[in-house]
Amino acid sequence: MRPMEIARAFIAASCLLASAGHRACADAGDTATIADLIGQLGDDEYAVREVAAGKLAAIGADAADALLAAAESSDDLEVALKARWLVEALPIASATDPPAVTSMLDRYSRGDFDTRVNLMHRLLRLDDDAGIEPLSRIVRLERTTAGSRIAAALLAREWHPDDPVWTEIAPRIASGIGPSGRPTARLVRALIDCSAAPSAAAVDEAIAAVRLLERSGEGAARIPVGDDGDGTLGDAKTTRIFRRVLAELLAAAGRHDAAVAEAARLFDACHGSAAEDDLLANELAWLSDHGVPQAASLLAERVATGGDSFAPLVAYAAAVAHRRMGDEAVAVDLADRAAAALGDGGELSRRLQAAMLLARWGAPDWSLREYRAVVDDPTSPLGELALAGVIGAEFLHDHGRDGEAAAMLRVVLDGRGGDDINQILMRLERDPRAIRSRMLYFVACDAASHGDRATYRSRLEESLAAHPKDVDSLIAWYRLGDDDPVLRVDAAARVTKALEQLDEEIQAVPDDPNGYNEYAWLVANTEGDVGKALRYSKRSLELSFDSPSYLDTMAHCRAAAGDAAGAERTQLLAVRQEPHNVTIRRNLEHFRAARRTGSPWPQVPQ
Repeated sequence: MRPMEIARAFIAASCLLASAGHRACADAGDTATIADLIGQLGDDEYAVREVAAGKLAAIGADAADALLAAAESSDDLEVALKARWLVEALPIASATDPPAVTSMLDRYSRGDFDTRVNLMHRLLRLDDDAGIEPLSRIVRLERTTAGSRIAAALLAREWHPDDPVWTEIAPRIASGIGPSGRPTARLVRALIDCSAAPSAAAVDEAIAAVRLLERSGEGAARIPVGDDGDGTLGDAKTTRIFRRVLAELLAAAGRHDAAVAEAARLFDACHGSAAEDDLLANELAWLSDHGVPQAASLLAERVATGGDSFAPLVAYAAAVAHRRMGDEAVAVDLADRAAAALGDGGELSRRLQAAMLLARWGAPDWSLREYRAVVDDPTSPLGELALAGVIGAEFLHDHGRDGEAAAMLRVVLDGRGGDDINQILMRLERDPRAIRSRMLYFVACDAASHGDRATYRSRLEESLAAHPKDVDSLIAWYRLGDDDPVLRVDAAARVTKALEQLDEEIQAVPDDPNGYNEYAWLVANTEGDVGKALRYSKRSLELSFDSPSYLDTMAHCRAAAGDAAGAERTQLLAVRQEPHNVTIRRNLEHFRAARRTGSPWPQVPQ
């Protein structure tokens, strides 16, 4: 029998004894407190133990906090074990939950830890916020401390100063956590109290809750969530999330010295890690985007001129921070020294990493410098050259520099000497036909920006000849049909064929999120089954939680379905993940404009 079934059977037997009016019921007294009843779980008399368990089961969720405390800290093994059984049998589902939520919570109650964490992520992003209250109940009722921490971390990451979405979901969160005294619930409740202007009392409560969570965050659960850093969401990661949120909250409350002190705790937790410099750089970049760029002062030794511990990535992050503070001269000096250090016998893979991070951190000038340093270096191995060229070209396209993007891909496709670039690209899981098609698409976009419609059309046709299911070229070709009915028929046939091919690939590799995303993106921007596109888009996000590009696709699917408010809100989530992505931010403005004017959803330029 499974542990959950044992717990339920245990409680059922206890309730029968309680309802039979056993002698011990009178001994316990109808007015017995929850603490008294929990103490009786370890009584010498079996009947007293059983009746106490029955009464606690009847009390239900109101006894959850005390039962959890007993399960986690009681010195009496009998009390701890029975308290654990009672907690495990407490229902998380509510009679008011919609059927989809009830089904998920049923799987949650029967699932292992990994399954439960996966379902927490899905609850967070259910349509119409239907999973927010149940996720908040998990903060209160989850039988493990680690599970409660993860649920709280997911909710806490949704809080930002003056965030209208948080204001909408805060009442549901408050209803879910109820009066729980768990440190996780205390932190989330404090964030609710800070939905508008943070009060001193609410900020102090958040500080107290985070300190408690720091002391309890010593577990080692490791759950993949696709986040930055170590890609896990165990206790160490949730502690980092809690400290981040607290630093942002302190900055919003005007307590900047305290915010910097919290940043110091974040940095301290990075020391000793195998990826210490990467973690420090990521934390500083995040802090710079969330009101605490002054934290750069804490890492002065890491970026000191001539210092043995000089860390190029940390220096670049510090440069971003100083740029945020308006110290451009300091920022440029730090960035130049970081670039010089990466080029002085450094690994090209580190330059490529720096380029990608700088793009994410909102430093496009320094990012492009690093991409070009790899692509233009005649000694670059072909693999590094190919990766830098492919990713760098997409970066240039995002910034509207399509001529340069096409030229960068041409360098990749030309390769060097007798090297087989096609073989290298295939080894990197990049289809050479798709790279050539993408290059021609960028040439077409560049022609369009100069008003050369003839070249735009001819290059799109060449792009589709090279790779018939390049989705962006298909979308552009389809839009050309707005003024040409014959071309529209051709484009619709091409779209239909590409969708069929994508569907076959999805069936062959059902756990690859990219196929679902490409199918949804193509339908949302052309024609097809929008309902199916929405389902596929949701599936891609189940497989790759909060991917900004996949959220962008979901926003387009919602817009295509006529849900202007849902499109804007989903796009806001994408911007939150990639605040400096030009295309994602531009798309948000299109959705906002469409919603303001009540016009049909916009055909967003690619």
